[in-house]
Amino acid sequence: MNTSSGNRRLTADKSGYRHYDDDGDGEAQSGRWLISYADLVTTLMVLFLALYALQLAKNRELEIKALARHEVKAETATVSTHAPGVPDAARRQLLSLLAPLQDNRQITISNASQGVEIAINAKVLFNSGDARLLPESFEVLDQIAKLLRDRSKNNILVEGHTDSVPISTAKYESNWELSSARAGAVVRFFADKGIEPHRMAAIGRADNFPLIIGDDAAARAANRRVTILVEY
Repeated sequence: MNTSSGNRRLTADKSGYRHYDDDGDGEAQSGRWLISYADLVTTLMVLFLALYALQLAKNRELEIKALARHEVKAETATVSTHAPGVPDAARRQLLSLLAPLQDNRQITISNASQGVEIAINAKVLFNSGDARLLPESFEVLDQIAKLLRDRSKNNILVEGHTDSVPISTAKYESNWELSSARAGAVVRFFADKGIEPHRMAAIGRADNFPLIIGDDAAARAANRRVTILVEY
């Protein structure tokens, strides 16, 4: 027996059990959730892909900015190091002005890594074992002071050096005291000539930085010296 109710039919099987037949609508409705689920998965996948693409673009932008900053810093460092700036020009000018004072035996002028270095043999400046400037040293020291006062505003480091022969007198107990006193005497002379005191420092090195390694008379004579470093 078949009884129709809308799209549903009441049917009976051989055993007499009756049930409704939906003509396949039940199967169609049961499959519709798969379509909705697939749409949701597709939408989420597109969303995640979009977020991933945005993150990649953001990372790329940060990398470009970092690279640009690095290139600017590198360019600035290159210009500062290699371009002929004011400090290099001032250093070359000071070297040129000091050159006439150079005496290969007594006074040397050199372009050191820390700046311009003037080395004066101790016998030009002092008597043996003494730290009082000789009157005959005033002329050369005055010329140096004038150049350092008028042509440079950089710091000046004056170092006293002795030979390796120990000294012990009533005034100087060791080479430390003697070398320090000699450096201080040159600094005082420069200050009297108008160089600003805050630019200068006096250091005693004793015999710790020999110019020539050796214990013969020539080496000891060369190692007794005062160096004036104009820092650049």
